Amino acid sequence: MTGVAAGAVHVVGGADHLVAMAPFSLSKPWAAFRHALAWGAGHSTGVVVLALIAIGLKDLAHVEAMSSWAEFLVGVALLVVGALAVRTAFGLELHTHEHRHDGAAEHRHLHLHVRGASNHRRHVHASSGLGLLHGLAGASHLLAVIPALALPPHAAVGYLVAYLLGSIGAMVAVVSVVSFLTLRSGARLMPFLVGGTGALSIITGAIWLQKTSPALF
Repeated sequence: MTGVAAGAVHVVGGADHLVAMAPFSLSKPWAAFRHALAWGAGHSTGVVVLALIAIGLKDLAHVEAMSSWAEFLVGVALLVVGALAVRTAFGLELHTHEHRHDGAAEHRHLHLHVRGASNHRRHVHASSGLGLLHGLAGASHLLAVIPALALPPHAAVGYLVAYLLGSIGAMVAVVSVVSFLTLRSGARLMPFLVGGTGALSIITGAIWLQKTSPALF
């Protein structure tokens, strides 16, 4: 349970995690669920790679250097995701369809489409790539490895797996809740929600780059 709690707290406590995934949350629940799982898979891969390098090299200088570059790339990714979300918001078209069911009174349904696109589903590769960067960024992930080093091999593996499952579960829960609430808010608010999360992602990315750049350049 300790590993699960540590992984969940790490995800929920990281503003960059939540902001980066916010644009992906504004979709149908199943699509949002897939993006959250993809992020979790990428994040887990990054954490494991960072842990193996730390254990193999036993040199925190190398790990911190790699982590600093990953932190910088997270900022770049936030800018890209935000820009794409804003572009999508400007391309959303809201219109109605009128029809009737089994002789009932005619009624309308609101629908959203992306202008000039026949298929506007986001690929999960973007989510997994973001997760990988987040997994590699931040030497704080090593805190998840330190307790494992003091445990017997089978217990250490169990702790690390629990940490990864906790982080995946937390992201899936957050993204699914946001997606559900967005779905209930109605189609009229969707362009504003997408544009707003995109703008928030751009602002966060700019702050992130300002914070991480001095350590690299």
